[in-house]
Amino acid sequence: MKGAINSINESILFGKYRILSVLGAGGSGTVYLAEHLKLKVYRAIKIIPKESEAITSQCLEASLLKNLNHPGIPVIYDIEEDSRFVYMIEEYIQGESLDTFVHRQSYISQELVISFGIRLCGILEYLHQSMPYPVLYQDLKPEHIILCGDQLKLVDFGIAAFFTGSDKHFQFFGTEEFAAPEVLSGTCISPLSDMYSLGKILLYLINSHHTDCSVPLQRAILKACARSAEDRYETVGEFRSALEEVQESACLKVSHLCKKITLLGSKHGIGVTHIAVSLVSVLNQNGISSVYTKKDDADTLYSLLRNNPSAKERNGIYVYRSFLGLPDYGPGIENPVTKHYLTVEDGGVYSDGKAAAEKDSFLIYVFGGGEWDKYAWQSAADCLNFHENCVFLCNYGNKPAAKALAKQLHKPVYCFPSDFCAFTNTEEKERLFFTVLPLERSRKKFLPFIPKCRKNISL
Repeated sequence: MKGAINSINESILFGKYRILSVLGAGGSGTVYLAEHLKLKVYRAIKIIPKESEAITSQCLEASLLKNLNHPGIPVIYDIEEDSRFVYMIEEYIQGESLDTFVHRQSYISQELVISFGIRLCGILEYLHQSMPYPVLYQDLKPEHIILCGDQLKLVDFGIAAFFTGSDKHFQFFGTEEFAAPEVLSGTCISPLSDMYSLGKILLYLINSHHTDCSVPLQRAILKACARSAEDRYETVGEFRSALEEVQESACLKVSHLCKKITLLGSKHGIGVTHIAVSLVSVLNQNGISSVYTKKDDADTLYSLLRNNPSAKERNGIYVYRSFLGLPDYGPGIENPVTKHYLTVEDGGVYSDGKAAAEKDSFLIYVFGGGEWDKYAWQSAADCLNFHENCVFLCNYGNKPAAKALAKQLHKPVYCFPSDFCAFTNTEEKERLFFTVLPLERSRKKFLPFIPKCRKNISL
Protein backbone atom coordinates (compact mmCIF):
# COMPACT_ATOMS: atom_id res chain seq x y z
CA MET A 1 0.00 0.00 0.00
CA LYS A 2 1.01 3.56 -0.61
CA GLY A 3 1.22 6.63 1.60
CA ALA A 4 1.12 6.27 5.33
CA ILE A 5 0.89 2.49 5.28
CA ASN A 6 4.11 2.14 3.26
CA SER A 7 5.89 4.67 5.43
CA ILE A 8 5.12 2.78 8.63
CA ASN A 9 5.75 -0.53 6.81
CA GLU A 10 2.90 -2.57 8.26
CA SER A 11 -0.58 -3.68 7.20
CA ILE A 12 -1.80 -4.35 10.77
CA LEU A 13 -2.01 -1.27 12.97
CA PHE A 14 -1.62 -1.38 16.75
CA GLY A 15 -1.97 -5.15 16.69
CA LYS A 16 -5.72 -5.11 16.03
CA TYR A 17 -6.62 -3.35 12.74
CA ARG A 18 -5.98 -5.07 9.40
CA ILE A 19 -5.77 -2.55 6.55
CA LEU A 20 -7.93 -3.67 3.61
CA SER A 21 -8.09 -0.81 1.10
CA VAL A 22 -7.96 2.94 0.54
CA LEU A 23 -11.31 4.69 0.91
CA GLY A 24 -10.12 8.16 -0.04
CA ALA A 25 -7.26 10.62 0.07
CA GLY A 26 -6.92 14.37 0.24
CA GLY A 27 -4.83 17.21 1.53
CA SER A 28 -5.58 16.36 5.14
CA GLY A 29 -4.57 12.70 4.93
CA THR A 30 -5.65 9.25 3.75
CA VAL A 31 -8.65 7.21 4.89
CA TYR A 32 -8.35 3.41 4.93
CA LEU A 33 -10.89 0.63 5.33
CA ALA A 34 -9.75 -1.69 8.11
CA GLU A 35 -11.03 -4.77 9.90
CA HIS A 36 -10.93 -5.10 13.67
CA LEU A 37 -9.26 -8.50 14.07
CA LYS A 38 -11.09 -9.57 17.23
CA LEU A 39 -14.51 -7.97 16.71
CA LYS A 40 -14.63 -8.81 12.97
CA VAL A 41 -16.17 -5.43 12.14
CA TYR A 42 -15.08 -2.72 9.72
CA ARG A 43 -13.58 0.58 10.77
CA ALA A 44 -12.48 3.67 8.85
CA ILE A 45 -9.00 4.86 9.85
CA LYS A 46 -8.02 8.40 8.95
CA ILE A 47 -4.23 8.78 8.95
CA ILE A 48 -3.08 12.40 9.16
CA PRO A 49 0.57 13.50 8.88
CA LYS A 50 1.56 15.64 11.83
CA GLU A 51 3.11 18.23 9.54
CA SER A 52 -0.22 18.65 7.69
CA GLU A 53 -1.86 22.07 7.94
CA ALA A 54 -5.18 20.30 8.63
CA ILE A 55 -3.94 18.47 11.72
CA THR A 56 -5.40 21.07 14.08
CA SER A 57 -8.90 21.03 12.55
CA GLN A 58 -8.90 17.21 12.36
CA CYS A 59 -7.99 16.90 16.01
CA LEU A 60 -10.65 19.44 16.93
CA GLU A 61 -13.21 17.40 14.97
CA ALA A 62 -12.21 14.24 16.84
CA SER A 63 -12.35 16.06 20.18
CA LEU A 64 -15.84 17.31 19.39
CA LEU A 65 -17.20 13.99 18.10
CA LYS A 66 -15.81 11.77 20.86
CA ASN A 67 -18.42 12.99 23.34
CA LEU A 68 -21.41 12.75 20.97
CA ASN A 69 -23.69 9.71 20.88
CA HIS A 70 -26.42 9.75 18.25
CA PRO A 71 -27.28 7.25 15.46
CA GLY A 72 -27.05 10.07 12.92
CA ILE A 73 -23.49 11.08 13.90
CA PRO A 74 -20.31 9.06 13.18
CA VAL A 75 -18.67 7.36 16.15
CA ILE A 76 -15.04 8.05 17.02
CA TYR A 77 -13.76 4.84 18.62
CA ASP A 78 -10.18 5.78 19.31
CA ILE A 79 -7.32 8.17 18.54
CA GLU A 80 -3.74 6.91 18.26
CA GLU A 81 -0.49 8.59 17.27
CA ASP A 82 3.17 7.96 16.68
CA SER A 83 6.08 10.24 15.82
CA ARG A 84 4.76 11.02 12.31
CA PHE A 85 0.99 10.44 12.19
CA VAL A 86 -2.28 10.84 14.05
CA TYR A 87 -4.73 7.94 13.56
CA MET A 88 -8.47 8.53 13.94
CA ILE A 89 -10.41 5.24 14.19
CA GLU A 90 -13.98 5.96 13.15
CA GLU A 91 -17.24 4.23 12.32
CA TYR A 92 -17.23 2.89 8.76
CA ILE A 93 -20.27 4.46 7.08
CA GLN A 94 -21.47 2.64 3.98
CA GLY A 95 -24.09 4.34 1.84
CA GLU A 96 -24.61 7.09 -0.69
CA SER A 97 -24.77 10.85 -0.28
CA LEU A 98 -28.08 12.66 -0.48
CA ASP A 99 -26.74 14.40 -3.58
CA THR A 100 -26.09 11.06 -5.30
CA PHE A 101 -29.47 9.70 -4.19
CA VAL A 102 -31.31 12.69 -5.66
CA HIS A 103 -29.60 12.31 -9.02
CA ARG A 104 -30.51 8.60 -9.13
CA GLN A 105 -34.22 9.27 -8.63
CA SER A 106 -36.70 10.26 -11.31
CA TYR A 107 -39.25 11.40 -8.72
CA ILE A 108 -39.20 12.37 -5.02
CA SER A 109 -42.43 12.46 -3.05
CA GLN A 110 -43.44 15.15 -0.58
CA GLU A 111 -43.64 12.45 2.08
CA LEU A 112 -39.98 11.53 1.59
CA VAL A 113 -38.97 15.20 1.82
CA ILE A 114 -40.85 15.47 5.13
CA SER A 115 -39.32 12.22 6.41
CA PHE A 116 -35.78 13.40 5.60
CA GLY A 117 -36.52 16.78 7.18
CA ILE A 118 -37.76 15.26 10.44
CA ARG A 119 -34.73 12.96 10.73
CA LEU A 120 -32.27 15.78 10.02
CA CYS A 121 -34.06 17.97 12.55
CA GLY A 122 -33.51 15.20 15.09
CA ILE A 123 -29.75 15.20 14.47
CA LEU A 124 -29.45 18.99 14.64
CA GLU A 125 -31.68 19.12 17.71
CA TYR A 126 -29.32 16.71 19.46
CA LEU A 127 -26.29 18.82 18.50
CA HIS A 128 -27.94 22.06 19.60
CA GLN A 129 -28.89 20.59 22.98
CA SER A 130 -25.41 19.21 23.72
CA MET A 131 -23.84 20.12 27.04
CA PRO A 132 -22.07 22.16 28.23
CA TYR A 133 -22.37 24.06 24.92
CA PRO A 134 -24.48 23.59 21.80
CA VAL A 135 -22.64 22.28 18.76
CA LEU A 136 -23.06 24.16 15.48
CA TYR A 137 -22.59 21.97 12.42
CA GLN A 138 -22.11 24.97 10.06
CA ASP A 139 -21.72 23.12 6.73
CA LEU A 140 -24.99 21.30 6.01
CA LYS A 141 -25.20 20.30 2.34
CA PRO A 142 -26.32 17.20 0.38
CA GLU A 143 -22.77 15.84 0.05
CA HIS A 144 -22.45 15.68 3.86
CA ILE A 145 -25.67 13.71 4.37
CA ILE A 146 -25.27 9.95 3.91
CA LEU A 147 -28.17 7.53 3.40
CA CYS A 148 -27.41 4.25 5.16
CA GLY A 149 -30.45 2.07 4.57
CA ASP A 150 -33.26 3.82 6.46
CA GLN A 151 -30.85 5.99 8.49
CA LEU A 152 -29.43 9.43 7.69
CA LYS A 153 -25.97 10.36 8.96
CA LEU A 154 -24.10 13.65 9.00
CA VAL A 155 -20.42 13.38 8.11
CA ASP A 156 -17.49 15.80 7.94
CA PHE A 157 -17.60 17.82 11.15
CA GLY A 158 -14.44 19.66 10.07
CA ILE A 159 -15.84 23.13 10.69
CA ALA A 160 -18.35 22.27 13.44
CA ALA A 161 -17.78 24.19 16.66
CA PHE A 162 -19.16 24.81 20.12
CA PHE A 163 -21.51 27.77 20.46
CA THR A 164 -20.77 29.71 23.63
CA GLY A 165 -22.84 32.84 23.09
CA SER A 166 -24.87 34.96 20.68
CA ASP A 167 -21.93 37.25 19.94
CA LYS A 168 -19.79 34.46 18.53
CA HIS A 169 -18.35 34.96 15.05
CA PHE A 170 -16.90 32.20 12.91
CA GLN A 171 -14.78 32.24 9.80
CA PHE A 172 -16.87 30.89 6.93
CA PHE A 173 -15.64 27.75 5.16
CA GLY A 174 -19.01 26.31 4.13
CA THR A 175 -21.07 26.24 0.92
CA GLU A 176 -22.76 29.47 -0.17
CA GLU A 177 -25.84 27.76 -1.67
CA PHE A 178 -26.91 26.44 1.74
CA ALA A 179 -25.35 29.00 4.10
CA ALA A 180 -27.45 31.47 6.11
CA PRO A 181 -27.19 35.20 5.26
CA GLU A 182 -25.56 35.96 8.61
CA VAL A 183 -22.86 33.39 7.86
CA LEU A 184 -22.11 34.88 4.45
CA SER A 185 -21.98 38.40 5.84
CA GLY A 186 -19.66 37.40 8.69
CA THR A 187 -22.02 38.56 11.43
CA CYS A 188 -23.17 36.62 14.49
CA ILE A 189 -24.32 33.07 13.92
CA SER A 190 -26.34 30.71 16.11
CA PRO A 191 -28.20 27.38 15.96
CA LEU A 192 -30.72 29.18 13.75
CA SER A 193 -28.04 29.29 11.06
CA ASP A 194 -28.05 25.48 10.92
CA MET A 195 -31.86 25.57 10.70
CA TYR A 196 -31.63 27.87 7.69
CA SER A 197 -29.32 25.40 5.95
CA LEU A 198 -31.74 22.55 6.67
CA GLY A 199 -34.59 24.54 5.13
CA LYS A 200 -32.48 25.10 2.04
CA ILE A 201 -31.73 21.36 1.86
CA LEU A 202 -35.48 20.60 1.79
CA LEU A 203 -36.01 23.23 -0.91
CA TYR A 204 -33.24 21.54 -2.88
CA LEU A 205 -35.09 18.21 -2.64
CA ILE A 206 -38.39 19.76 -3.70
CA ASN A 207 -36.97 21.72 -6.62
CA SER A 208 -34.68 18.95 -7.88
CA HIS A 209 -37.62 16.93 -9.22
CA HIS A 210 -40.44 19.51 -9.14
CA THR A 211 -42.08 17.76 -6.19
CA ASP A 212 -45.75 18.51 -5.61
CA CYS A 213 -45.49 20.51 -2.38
CA SER A 214 -48.47 21.38 -0.18
CA VAL A 215 -48.97 24.93 1.06
CA PRO A 216 -48.40 23.96 4.75
CA LEU A 217 -45.06 22.35 3.85
CA GLN A 218 -44.01 25.39 1.82
CA ARG A 219 -44.83 27.66 4.75
CA ALA A 220 -42.89 25.53 7.22
CA ILE A 221 -39.78 25.37 5.04
CA LEU A 222 -39.82 29.05 4.09
CA LYS A 223 -40.15 30.03 7.75
CA ALA A 224 -37.16 27.86 8.65
CA CYS A 225 -34.98 29.56 6.05
CA ALA A 226 -36.26 33.11 6.36
CA ARG A 227 -33.52 35.65 5.59
CA SER A 228 -33.81 37.24 9.01
CA ALA A 229 -33.04 34.91 11.92
CA GLU A 230 -35.78 36.64 13.93
CA ASP A 231 -38.40 35.41 11.44
CA ARG A 232 -37.39 31.74 11.74
CA TYR A 233 -38.58 29.15 14.25
CA GLU A 234 -37.03 29.71 17.66
CA THR A 235 -35.50 26.21 17.68
CA VAL A 236 -34.99 23.36 15.24
CA GLY A 237 -37.32 21.37 17.52
CA GLU A 238 -40.16 23.74 16.58
CA PHE A 239 -39.34 23.18 12.92
CA ARG A 240 -39.49 19.42 13.47
CA SER A 241 -42.91 19.77 15.14
CA ALA A 242 -44.17 21.79 12.18
CA LEU A 243 -43.01 19.09 9.76
CA GLU A 244 -44.67 16.39 11.88
CA GLU A 245 -47.96 18.32 11.77
CA VAL A 246 -47.76 18.46 7.97
CA GLN A 247 -46.97 14.74 7.89
CA GLU A 248 -49.93 13.91 10.11
CA SER A 249 -52.35 16.08 8.12
CA ALA A 250 -51.40 14.24 4.92
CA CYS A 251 -53.50 11.30 6.18
CA LEU A 252 -51.07 8.62 5.08
CA LYS A 253 -52.45 5.45 6.58
CA VAL A 254 -53.30 1.92 5.61
CA SER A 255 -56.92 0.79 5.48
CA HIS A 256 -57.78 -1.66 8.27
CA LEU A 257 -58.93 -4.07 5.55
CA CYS A 258 -55.49 -4.21 3.93
CA LYS A 259 -52.78 -5.88 6.01
CA LYS A 260 -51.32 -8.02 3.26
CA ILE A 261 -50.93 -7.71 -0.51
CA THR A 262 -50.12 -10.80 -2.57
CA LEU A 263 -48.86 -10.65 -6.15
CA LEU A 264 -49.40 -13.62 -8.48
CA GLY A 265 -48.29 -14.01 -12.08
CA SER A 266 -49.56 -15.87 -15.12
CA LYS A 267 -46.17 -17.54 -15.58
CA HIS A 268 -42.52 -17.40 -14.54
CA GLY A 269 -40.63 -14.27 -15.62
CA ILE A 270 -43.73 -12.14 -16.01
CA GLY A 271 -42.45 -9.48 -13.59
CA VAL A 272 -44.10 -10.35 -10.26
CA THR A 273 -40.87 -9.89 -8.28
CA HIS A 274 -40.03 -6.59 -9.99
CA ILE A 275 -43.51 -5.19 -9.31
CA ALA A 276 -43.52 -6.42 -5.69
CA VAL A 277 -40.16 -4.75 -5.02
CA SER A 278 -41.40 -1.56 -6.70
CA LEU A 279 -44.54 -1.59 -4.56
CA VAL A 280 -42.61 -1.95 -1.29
CA SER A 281 -40.20 0.83 -2.29
CA VAL A 282 -43.03 3.22 -3.21
CA LEU A 283 -45.05 2.53 -0.06
CA ASN A 284 -42.09 3.00 2.28
CA GLN A 285 -41.10 6.21 0.53
CA ASN A 286 -44.65 7.46 1.11
CA GLY A 287 -44.65 6.71 4.82
CA ILE A 288 -46.48 3.35 4.75
CA SER A 289 -44.23 0.77 6.44
CA SER A 290 -44.08 -2.25 4.15
CA VAL A 291 -41.89 -5.34 3.81
CA TYR A 292 -41.28 -7.77 0.95
CA THR A 293 -41.57 -11.53 1.55
CA LYS A 294 -41.46 -14.68 -0.56
CA LYS A 295 -42.36 -18.01 1.00
CA ASP A 296 -40.08 -21.02 0.62
CA ASP A 297 -37.49 -18.93 -1.21
CA ALA A 298 -34.62 -17.05 0.43
CA ASP A 299 -32.47 -16.95 -2.72
CA THR A 300 -34.64 -14.39 -4.54
CA LEU A 301 -34.07 -11.71 -1.90
CA TYR A 302 -30.33 -12.41 -1.70
CA SER A 303 -29.96 -12.22 -5.48
CA LEU A 304 -31.90 -8.95 -5.58
CA LEU A 305 -29.45 -7.30 -3.22
CA ARG A 306 -26.23 -9.13 -4.14
CA ASN A 307 -25.03 -6.39 -6.47
CA ASN A 308 -25.99 -3.54 -4.13
CA PRO A 309 -23.15 -3.16 -1.60
CA SER A 310 -25.01 -0.51 0.40
CA ALA A 311 -27.78 -3.01 1.29
CA LYS A 312 -27.71 -3.83 4.99
CA GLU A 313 -29.29 -6.30 7.38
CA ARG A 314 -31.04 -4.89 10.46
CA ASN A 315 -33.06 -6.91 12.95
CA GLY A 316 -33.37 -9.69 10.39
CA ILE A 317 -34.68 -7.35 7.66
CA TYR A 318 -32.67 -6.36 4.60
CA VAL A 319 -32.65 -2.64 3.84
CA TYR A 320 -31.74 -0.94 0.56
CA ARG A 321 -32.85 2.62 -0.18
CA SER A 322 -36.63 2.57 0.55
CA PHE A 323 -36.89 -1.21 0.17
CA LEU A 324 -37.28 -3.60 3.10
CA GLY A 325 -37.09 -7.37 2.53
CA LEU A 326 -37.66 -10.22 4.97
CA PRO A 327 -35.97 -13.54 4.09
CA ASP A 328 -37.92 -16.74 4.57
CA TYR A 329 -36.38 -18.21 7.72
CA GLY A 330 -38.51 -21.33 7.55
CA PRO A 331 -41.72 -22.56 9.23
CA GLY A 332 -42.40 -21.50 12.79
CA ILE A 333 -39.97 -18.58 12.74
CA GLU A 334 -41.66 -15.18 12.80
CA ASN A 335 -39.85 -11.85 12.92
CA PRO A 336 -41.67 -9.71 15.56
CA VAL A 337 -40.35 -6.53 13.92
CA THR A 338 -42.73 -7.03 10.99
CA LYS A 339 -45.99 -7.15 12.93
CA HIS A 340 -46.51 -3.43 12.33
CA TYR A 341 -45.71 -3.68 8.60
CA LEU A 342 -47.94 -4.15 5.62
CA THR A 343 -46.69 -7.39 4.03
CA VAL A 344 -46.18 -7.55 0.28
CA GLU A 345 -45.81 -11.20 -0.70
CA ASP A 346 -44.20 -12.29 -3.94
CA GLY A 347 -46.52 -15.24 -4.61
CA GLY A 348 -44.90 -16.44 -7.82
CA VAL A 349 -47.03 -18.23 -10.42
CA TYR A 350 -50.80 -18.35 -9.95
CA SER A 351 -52.57 -21.55 -8.96
CA ASP A 352 -56.07 -22.26 -7.65
CA GLY A 353 -54.61 -23.36 -4.32
CA LYS A 354 -52.65 -20.15 -3.84
CA ALA A 355 -55.66 -18.00 -4.64
CA ALA A 356 -57.81 -19.86 -2.11
CA ALA A 357 -55.13 -19.61 0.56
CA GLU A 358 -54.89 -15.84 0.06
CA LYS A 359 -58.60 -15.09 0.40
CA ASP A 360 -57.86 -12.61 3.21
CA SER A 361 -55.21 -10.81 1.13
CA PHE A 362 -55.55 -8.13 -1.46
CA LEU A 363 -54.50 -9.82 -4.71
CA ILE A 364 -52.67 -8.35 -7.69
CA TYR A 365 -52.64 -10.66 -10.70
CA VAL A 366 -49.90 -9.89 -13.25
CA PHE A 367 -50.01 -11.03 -16.88
CA GLY A 368 -48.12 -10.19 -20.05
CA GLY A 369 -50.86 -9.86 -22.64
CA GLY A 370 -49.17 -11.78 -25.48
CA GLU A 371 -50.97 -14.38 -27.53
CA TRP A 372 -48.92 -17.12 -25.87
CA ASP A 373 -50.08 -15.82 -22.48
CA LYS A 374 -53.76 -15.60 -23.38
CA TYR A 375 -54.90 -18.99 -22.12
CA ALA A 376 -53.15 -18.55 -18.77
CA TRP A 377 -54.66 -15.19 -17.94
CA GLN A 378 -58.13 -16.14 -19.19
CA SER A 379 -58.11 -19.23 -16.97
CA ALA A 380 -56.96 -17.22 -13.95
CA ALA A 381 -59.39 -14.42 -14.67
CA ASP A 382 -62.36 -16.80 -14.62
CA CYS A 383 -61.42 -17.72 -11.05
CA LEU A 384 -60.01 -14.47 -9.69
CA ASN A 385 -62.78 -12.29 -11.09
CA PHE A 386 -64.94 -13.55 -8.26
CA HIS A 387 -62.29 -12.82 -5.63
CA GLU A 388 -63.50 -10.03 -3.36
CA ASN A 389 -60.22 -8.08 -3.40
CA CYS A 390 -58.36 -8.54 -6.67
CA VAL A 391 -57.00 -6.26 -9.39
CA PHE A 392 -55.51 -7.22 -12.74
CA LEU A 393 -52.24 -5.69 -13.86
CA CYS A 394 -50.77 -5.93 -17.34
CA ASN A 395 -46.98 -5.72 -17.44
CA TYR A 396 -44.68 -3.92 -19.90
CA GLY A 397 -47.12 -1.03 -20.43
CA ASN A 398 -49.26 -3.21 -22.74
CA LYS A 399 -52.41 -1.06 -22.92
CA PRO A 400 -54.07 -2.96 -25.82
CA ALA A 401 -53.91 -6.20 -23.83
CA ALA A 402 -55.23 -4.43 -20.73
CA LYS A 403 -58.20 -3.05 -22.69
CA ALA A 404 -58.98 -6.48 -24.15
CA LEU A 405 -59.07 -8.11 -20.72
CA ALA A 406 -61.06 -5.24 -19.24
CA LYS A 407 -63.70 -5.73 -21.95
CA GLN A 408 -63.90 -9.43 -21.17
CA LEU A 409 -64.06 -9.02 -17.39
CA HIS A 410 -66.26 -5.92 -17.35
CA LYS A 411 -63.91 -4.37 -14.78
CA PRO A 412 -60.80 -2.12 -14.83
CA VAL A 413 -57.44 -3.57 -15.83
CA TYR A 414 -54.31 -1.50 -15.20
CA CYS A 415 -50.89 -1.22 -16.81
CA PHE A 416 -47.55 -1.32 -15.00
CA PRO A 417 -45.27 1.13 -16.84
CA SER A 418 -42.01 0.20 -18.51
CA ASP A 419 -39.49 0.34 -15.69
CA PHE A 420 -35.74 -0.29 -15.48
CA CYS A 421 -35.11 -0.20 -11.72
CA ALA A 422 -37.52 -1.65 -9.16
CA PHE A 423 -35.80 0.24 -6.30
CA THR A 424 -36.32 3.67 -7.90
CA ASN A 425 -39.53 5.57 -7.24
CA THR A 426 -41.34 7.22 -10.16
CA GLU A 427 -44.48 9.31 -10.35
CA GLU A 428 -46.06 6.78 -12.74
CA LYS A 429 -45.57 3.87 -10.33
CA GLU A 430 -46.76 5.89 -7.36
CA ARG A 431 -49.87 7.02 -9.21
CA LEU A 432 -50.67 3.45 -10.27
CA PHE A 433 -50.28 1.81 -6.86
CA PHE A 434 -52.32 4.39 -4.98
CA THR A 435 -55.04 4.15 -7.62
CA VAL A 436 -55.50 0.38 -7.55
CA LEU A 437 -54.88 -0.40 -3.86
CA PRO A 438 -57.17 0.19 -0.84
CA LEU A 439 -54.86 2.77 0.69
CA GLU A 440 -55.93 6.15 2.00
CA ARG A 441 -54.00 9.30 1.24
CA SER A 442 -54.42 12.81 -0.12
CA ARG A 443 -56.08 12.73 -3.56
CA LYS A 444 -54.32 15.83 -4.80
CA LYS A 445 -51.51 13.96 -6.49
CA PHE A 446 -53.59 11.18 -8.01
CA LEU A 447 -55.99 13.00 -10.30
CA PRO A 448 -55.92 11.90 -13.97
CA PHE A 449 -52.86 12.77 -16.03
CA ILE A 450 -53.19 16.53 -16.50
CA PRO A 451 -50.08 18.49 -17.52
CA LYS A 452 -49.07 20.95 -14.84
CA CYS A 453 -47.01 24.09 -14.98
CA ARG A 454 -44.73 23.69 -11.98
CA LYS A 455 -42.45 26.37 -10.65
CA ASN A 456 -39.55 26.09 -8.25
CA ILE A 457 -40.14 27.37 -4.74
CA SER A 458 -37.82 30.23 -3.99
CA LEU A 459 -37.34 32.93 -1.40
